[in-house]
Amino acid sequence: MSEIGNDRKCLQFDNAAEIGYIEEVLINILARLPVKTVVACKSVAKHWLKLISEPQFPVLQLTWSRRKLKYIICPYPEDTDIITHLSLMEENGKISQTLPLSGFENICSPEMFCFMNGLICSVDEDDDLNEVNVRIFNPITQDTLLLPRGSPSLIVPSVGIAFDPKSNEFKAFRFFSEPSEDEDVKYKCEVYTSSSTAWRRISEDVERPDHNPFHPFPPYYASVAGSLYWFVWSEDDPGTPLRILSVDMNDNFTEIELPTLLHQWSFLIEFEGCLSVVLMDYPDSYTASQHEDPQPYLEVYKFKNHKWCLRAKAEMELMDIHSFNSVAARDNEIFLIIRLADDSFCYLVFDMAENSFHTLALSDSFEGYSPVAFPFAESLLKCSGS
Repeated sequence: MSEIGNDRKCLQFDNAAEIGYIEEVLINILARLPVKTVVACKSVAKHWLKLISEPQFPVLQLTWSRRKLKYIICPYPEDTDIITHLSLMEENGKISQTLPLSGFENICSPEMFCFMNGLICSVDEDDDLNEVNVRIFNPITQDTLLLPRGSPSLIVPSVGIAFDPKSNEFKAFRFFSEPSEDEDVKYKCEVYTSSSTAWRRISEDVERPDHNPFHPFPPYYASVAGSLYWFVWSEDDPGTPLRILSVDMNDNFTEIELPTLLHQWSFLIEFEGCLSVVLMDYPDSYTASQHEDPQPYLEVYKFKNHKWCLRAKAEMELMDIHSFNSVAARDNEIFLIIRLADDSFCYLVFDMAENSFHTLALSDSFEGYSPVAFPFAESLLKCSGS
């Protein structure tokens, strides 16, 4: 009898291990599916619903999703203020999905920023009140969070969002100005976090993030590994960066030197998990007069271990550029959306491995729009960070 009892115990133990292994396989399969499919799978079986509802499942799903980053493209209408949809672009450069924004109220933001965790921040200006409405939303799950308004400001505030990559908790930094006897405008900074109920002031005098006057569409900051980075622009030479400022999740402000002499064709991005600067050196009339066939070139500088290094440099085709709509990166490529002098757009991809450029045929997809691209990973994360 004792032998039979032991055999039964072994059988039960082996079955339990096998069931545990099957569950692990099932979880990994579910985590690799598109988010819309995962949401649909919740209705298939109670057991699947239980697995997907586990607190760690969204983290696992995001880990897989980040391995195959897409681009999300925000097509700003040229004849209206309302943004009606976003577009998902796959690795092959094809538009695979349109995400309607009908579930969100008044998305008309000229300032939109997408994070590597599937969430988007929209900042809509209210010029009458010198105020902004800050909204964080997940375009796949339709989850949304509207932040409360902050301190009164003489000038429309600027806002940047940083996410802690470990906890996915966010911190919003709001730069505003108060009435002062001093003629010079001074900016203060206040913060709002996932667990906040009100804004909290952290700095009395700081240089705020602001747009490059020559390129109004690209975001005026980069959010990298829980820190916010932005250029401080020259007042004497508009559009020329003087230095880089940053603030982290612990409210520490830091100044960073530029990697090289920069000008108006300079952009901050996240690349390979690090702060990076993309610089397009474009031949001016003087340079052109010194060379028979001057070519513009692209440089990518990467900030790692507290120092800059030149990551890549490549010549570009000469084109009559008006401005840049966006500069975005994923894996080992950089995606440029360039507005040309004739108001048409060029969709250019720089392949780091090949050190070469190729053009995407996207003009018909965004005719009548002014598109801006961001790297995007689908996720189930809630806007509260939980």
